Amino acid sequence: MTSPPTDLPDFASPPVSEVSLSVQFNSLTALVAPHLGLVWNEFKDKFPRIEQQPPMDSVFETFAEAGAPTPPVPRLQMQLLNVMPTPRVFFTNESRTELLQVQRDRFVVNWLKVGEQDRYPRFESMLDTFEDGLRRFAALMTLHGLGTIAPNQCEVTYINHIPLPPGPNGIEVMFKKAFGFWLAPPVLGGLGDPEDSRVLLRYVIHADDNNPVGRLLISIEPAWKLDGTYLLQMTLVARGKPQGGALEDVSAFLKLGRRIIVNSFKDLTSKEMHKEWGLKE
Repeated sequence: MTSPPTDLPDFASPPVSEVSLSVQFNSLTALVAPHLGLVWNEFKDKFPRIEQQPPMDSVFETFAEAGAPTPPVPRLQMQLLNVMPTPRVFFTNESRTELLQVQRDRFVVNWLKVGEQDRYPRFESMLDTFEDGLRRFAALMTLHGLGTIAPNQCEVTYINHIPLPPGPNGIEVMFKKAFGFWLAPPVLGGLGDPEDSRVLLRYVIHADDNNPVGRLLISIEPAWKLDGTYLLQMTLVARGKPQGGALEDVSAFLKLGRRIIVNSFKDLTSKEMHKEWGLKE
């Protein structure tokens, strides 16, 4: 496993609860449900559990011509299909902390914090799993004549769960504590503080030639865990087009996305929270 960069912020106890590395590619139209058994057979030694899920829609970061309005945030669309779509499958390890997702146009590696004792294995370990898995998946598709992987988008996602202090105004207290140095929800006359707050930010990611290649999307909002715990969720997604079709190009974008996310997380959160999360100087 490669060592993490020394010039990135490093937290001893980050509030991260889920991380995913994903590549989207041109649809493998020859891949149908029975072929997914071949994929499971390839990975079942490490990922013995299997679940079936509806497929995810394709998502692209697009950019208008110079001077034209910025495209709106993508919205969900309903489609009427004549045939059932090939499903997405989850392959999970025994502890359910590691997950592969496979569908006709997507390969995803996830880490999830299931218990309080679970520790994020770090990006470099996840990238090793992703690269090895994508190589094996691509080779399997070629071996069985199901198509060639042609990447068109990559995505890095970090989901952070920030616990709330006790009391009825925990959301606003934590908003001010974690983000108050740049985000201050207004107090309206006769209404006081807002009941809760939500934030959505979008930034353009540029290549070395200054052409746009993707976006960083950040959301901060109240959320609930499966056990009913109320918390503040901060999600950072870096999504865009790799500069070529090779695995190295996919990995390069994922590394860039991780770098942007980690630096942005530090910039958007307060020094007080940095101390709690053990930011290493």
